[in-house]
Amino acid sequence: MMKFIASSLEAGKKKARRALGKDATVVSVRELPSGDVEITASDKPAPSAPEPAPKATFAGAARDAVDEGPFKMAAGARLNESIEHRFSEDALARVTGALAGGKTAAALDMSDSAVKSMAEILAPHGIGERLLAALVDGARQSAIDEDLYRLETAFEKTFQFAPLHFAPTTPIMLVGPTGAGKTSCAAKLASAASQNGPKPMMMTADVGRAGAVDQIRAYSEALNVSYFILESPLDAAQVMRNERPAGAVILDTPGVSPYDGGDVAALRSFQEAAGAEPVLVLPASGDAAEYVDWAHAFREIGVNRCILTKFDATKRVGAGLCAAFEGGLALSHFSETPFITEGLLPATPEFLARRLIASRPGKVG
Repeated sequence: MMKFIASSLEAGKKKARRALGKDATVVSVRELPSGDVEITASDKPAPSAPEPAPKATFAGAARDAVDEGPFKMAAGARLNESIEHRFSEDALARVTGALAGGKTAAALDMSDSAVKSMAEILAPHGIGERLLAALVDGARQSAIDEDLYRLETAFEKTFQFAPLHFAPTTPIMLVGPTGAGKTSCAAKLASAASQNGPKPMMMTADVGRAGAVDQIRAYSEALNVSYFILESPLDAAQVMRNERPAGAVILDTPGVSPYDGGDVAALRSFQEAAGAEPVLVLPASGDAAEYVDWAHAFREIGVNRCILTKFDATKRVGAGLCAAFEGGLALSHFSETPFITEGLLPATPEFLARRLIASRPGKVG
């Protein structure tokens, strides 16, 4: 069962049919103080609720006729030409400049037993030279001469750790590439929030991906939380204004290219409409150079921290760590299971140290 907010009943029904199919059934209709209508709909057979009396047309009603579709299946969503021009003109040039300005890592003294031990643990994970040097430097500050404690100290000195704290006035907006695990992370965050405060609310702008609505429906029903389908930034603003959430608000977004001006403009528009904090979601393992590029690019829309996913699906986790380090992003959470009610852990240096010690690539058992 899903909720939709629109300026009229007919506009709300159209949104429901686009998301749930032509057989979508209206379960309830609620007039909101703003003059908008909130429709609860389902793709399962159910008796329709009585429809309210027609509303008077107001100045903003014409916007329902505009197909704003911020995320198209083709590369590059075109949400708003002026916004796109403003934010996309030189994004790639700024990313290239940031990468070119990096310093070369100093050579490691492999005759030092502690340095050699750290390098043997870290290098197989695909840790880049600069991050490896920074971690080795941090490990030297350990008060205990043992691999685990040196590694904990290394991570503590090298990274910032900033787990998310939920506030209804600042939604958490998950951004990142397709397949990173944003939707499951959204569900996991909602599950965690529901255990420690008022009932959370979820929103998604990921309505174009095949199977996305089915996944959203399954998660919302399992968690018993309200889930709003957003077709434009206007919908995000309406939901926040009309619902006035008391608990956490999680906003899921489609996988986008940070180098496409339309995608960046669309994300910025959703972010501004919802008043959200963007958080980058990346798999722990992958192409390290590509991840670093993404980390720099997503900084363009205000990303300051990241969630690394799929710790359960890989041994090597260096790519995600390199992206956070090179992009100057704080580590927020780690996802290590596919189950939405567990597995999203607050990022800590202790977890990272134990994770890398326990799963050295090439080791069996």
